[in-house]
Amino acid sequence: MHYSPLNEFITLCKIVTFRLFCLLTWCGYLPFTLLATLPQSPGFEKQGSDFIYGGLKKSDTKEDVLSKLRKNGFIQIYEERDMGVVRCAIRWDGFRYELVSKFIDNELELCLIEGNKGWQDFHYQDVVAKEWKSLRNRLSGVYGESVKKKSFPDLIEIPVNDLGGVVTDVWELDDRLIMLSVRRYETKDCCTDQLLEFSCCTLLIKPISPKPASSK
Repeated sequence: MHYSPLNEFITLCKIVTFRLFCLLTWCGYLPFTLLATLPQSPGFEKQGSDFIYGGLKKSDTKEDVLSKLRKNGFIQIYEERDMGVVRCAIRWDGFRYELVSKFIDNELELCLIEGNKGWQDFHYQDVVAKEWKSLRNRLSGVYGESVKKKSFPDLIEIPVNDLGGVVTDVWELDDRLIMLSVRRYETKDCCTDQLLEFSCCTLLIKPISPKPASSK
């Protein structure tokens, strides 16, 4: 066969292109497979438990919370001092959420669980809706059906920059109030200085004092 540098170059390009395609495909798939196989975070606390979530109690100090999160195996723990919160990652059903511990006067007041935040058009249905459904199913499995319940809202139904968003489910238990909601808000992009509209699902877990027994 006649040797041709051009043919050799074309063959080499095909090999490099194929290997690059395989590498990119593997890299894109790897995070999802890893996330699916990593250990699950603890489930929700049962009604009557002394804990809000993950071994955290109402009135725990910030130091208590940081220590308990590390001891209980939580990862990506960090503090936002200006917001008065401590954040860490939690993992359920192949999704990554963020646990937000809110403090008032250095005492734990409540916990929020936030889903992934995104601004792309597909994010609302492909990410927020699936995370919201996963949370609802988990909550119903522990606490039963919510007393107030509505279907997943269309994005246009959610008021922009409303901290409460649209509440879809409420569990009013003797020792805690649980609210599942969907939010839509604007934030400025640091690169383009433009306002972008983000969406996410949010779960509030707020301990409440038991109702006093009625006297006869």
